[in-house]
Amino acid sequence: MFLSTRSIAALLVLSSVVAIGVIGSYILGQIGNNFNEHMDLINAIYFTITTLSTVGYGDIVPITPIAKIFVVILIIMGLGAFLTAVTSISSDLATRDIVSLSEKIEKMEEELITPQILLIGSGQINVNLMKILKEKKKKYVLLVSDKIEAERFRSEGNKAYAINMLSEEEIARFHPEKAKIIVIDMNNVSDMIYVLLILSEIAKEAKIIVIVHDTDTEKRVQTVKKLKDIEIINPSSIVANEIALKL
Repeated sequence: MFLSTRSIAALLVLSSVVAIGVIGSYILGQIGNNFNEHMDLINAIYFTITTLSTVGYGDIVPITPIAKIFVVILIIMGLGAFLTAVTSISSDLATRDIVSLSEKIEKMEEELITPQILLIGSGQINVNLMKILKEKKKKYVLLVSDKIEAERFRSEGNKAYAINMLSEEEIARFHPEKAKIIVIDMNNVSDMIYVLLILSEIAKEAKIIVIVHDTDTEKRVQTVKKLKDIEIINPSSIVANEIALKL
């Protein structure tokens, strides 16, 4: 259990009040008949605790004005110290439980959204891949930049999320470093290059496949290969070559 500085301070104040109560009761009990019973150390501790906790069994009571004044002061001091300590410690316990629950929820969310296959971008290849992975019940996540698009995909039962593609923090939420394969199929070439640069830093072990649709984009993506070993696939070029072989 961890306690805040406020709780520790409250406990120290409460301990000081208890010490004052025990010492004061003991001294008053020794110097005169200030209580209806002999006040030895055990009775002084017992009387102080029952008084501060407001239990007040009534078996030991002050009978002289000075003893009554001392008890009134002790109660006033003790109630404030006792309530502050209880409130502060209860708050610490509640905070600890909330933090623990938040950590468990966050861990569960991470387990749910950590994919084996991470699809970035809503190009047609990724959209088709998403449908195939869903049918095969593979663990995947599709990241897009358009919220409406993400909501449409989710309404169809897909695991799609809308994020800011230019934010390393938002991309990192989906743990690309734990993905086995990352497929990037984005329409905006500049954003694609930026995402590749981010992934080259945070997803060093993952296999990255980049889908390009023209030779100019392919040349631009080639420049990133110096930072990260990536596989570039140009579907248009592949189809054209296959058709050419049949001619």
